[in-house]
Amino acid sequence: MKKMHVILLAVLFVALATTAFAFGPGAGFMGRGGYGPDHGGAIGNVAGLNLSKEQTDKMWKLREKFYNDTQALRYELFQKRVELKTVYADSKADDAAILAKQKEFDAQKQKMQDKMVQFKLEQRKIFTPEQLTKLSEAGTGPGTMKGFGRASGHRGFGPGACGGM
Repeated sequence: MKKMHVILLAVLFVALATTAFAFGPGAGFMGRGGYGPDHGGAIGNVAGLNLSKEQTDKMWKLREKFYNDTQALRYELFQKRVELKTVYADSKADDAAILAKQKEFDAQKQKMQDKMVQFKLEQRKIFTPEQLTKLSEAGTGPGTMKGFGRASGHRGFGPGACGGM
């Protein structure tokens, strides 16, 4: 039993260390970049949106709210992912146990997806119609999640995460 705890602790440590290194140097707790032209951010610069200070502030507040609101859900998803990997690695686990664990993981992942959709819908409300058109033309925005903070190519626990194991 103690050996299992040590193994789980090691897996947890490696996963957390990997997540920290995925951000790279200079990344804040919410991911890389920002939203406005003054922030070197993905959205304000990629599509030439020129977000106002008010829009930039709303974006940051919305991201922070999403981050805080999904903290427990992201942790649960992380735990389910570790449990799933553990049961796959267990030579004594039968197919039914693996399928049951996969269903638990999928249910958590769906909850996160639902939260992300709500997050993207809230983001849409901040943009002007012209900015949404520019986002669409640039291939970025709430529908694609490209350029939206941590979702721009990162695997983590923020928006756009949970795309796979």
